[in-house]
Amino acid sequence: MPGYARAVGALSFLVVGTPRSGTTLTQRLCCELPGVAMPPETHFLHRYAPRLLARRRFPLTRREVARELEDFRDLPTSDGLRLDPRRVLDQVGRRCDTLLDLFAAVVVALCPPAARYGEKTPEHLLWWRPLTRADPGLRVIGVVRDPRAVAASHRAVPWGIEDPAVLAEEWALDQRQLLAAARQLGPGRCLVLRYEDVVADPGAARRRLGGLLAVPAGGQAAAAPPDGIVHDWEWWKSGALRAVTTERTAAWREVLPERDAGVVAEVAGPEMVAFGYLDHPPARRRTAGAEVRGRLSARMRRVRRLAPLAFGPTLTTRVNRAANGR
Repeated sequence: MPGYARAVGALSFLVVGTPRSGTTLTQRLCCELPGVAMPPETHFLHRYAPRLLARRRFPLTRREVARELEDFRDLPTSDGLRLDPRRVLDQVGRRCDTLLDLFAAVVVALCPPAARYGEKTPEHLLWWRPLTRADPGLRVIGVVRDPRAVAASHRAVPWGIEDPAVLAEEWALDQRQLLAAARQLGPGRCLVLRYEDVVADPGAARRRLGGLLAVPAGGQAAAAPPDGIVHDWEWWKSGALRAVTTERTAAWREVLPERDAGVVAEVAGPEMVAFGYLDHPPARRRTAGAEVRGRLSARMRRVRRLAPLAFGPTLTTRVNRAANGR
């Protein structure tokens, strides 16, 4: 695969997927590649963008950017982020034209100097369309895991989803987004990895990641996981930083009641078939209910509503320039 040029300080790629699907492990493998750097999860688009766009319109002045950075640093999810506002301001220059420019500047400011900068917040998956349209060079790495294992893993974290039908409904929506991204962007811009394949052969996964990012992936992994890719308070991610094994691949069978596993399959059957987790969907198709589906639809509508505010005319300009080879 030929390499691709990125401007200094540009955001090169995103790692996205359903939470508890192996995105942190994938982030680790990315950061084991030479010249690749990623910060801890920023939740910038997921939690902060709606707040910003409720009160401001792009472009932003340097003073407005400085004020917004103060608000971003006050978020609970920003606890522990070592963000130097001066580095962000150096990246944006005299004005910040779009949300993507600000997001990229924050990511770069949180990382050591690198050839490729990436960001991993699972929920940023819903932003893949406007982001990849705004930047035709942006890559997307999606991670998918058996939803029965995801459901079991959710029960081990304080913020997890207990209801198997709700979890399966959200998982199915996420995987439809990943399938759409893979179709639209193609293999040159989108790589979808199954967690089960990653842990079975992390070296092969690392090589595929290196191919997408156009960086060498030969040799052995680092002796220790990269520093600074998770927050100190994210204790539930510690497993992704230890030796990679297949022990957790089928551990859900000991944790998730058979009835709940059946509910997951009834809700997410077609998507499970698409990713090889079932041979065929169950005869019965169940839903998590109108309220849950309405909430998920509202998330998608919010991104569609915010995208024009985040990018505006600049989005059209960038897409046209890319199409004209400029």
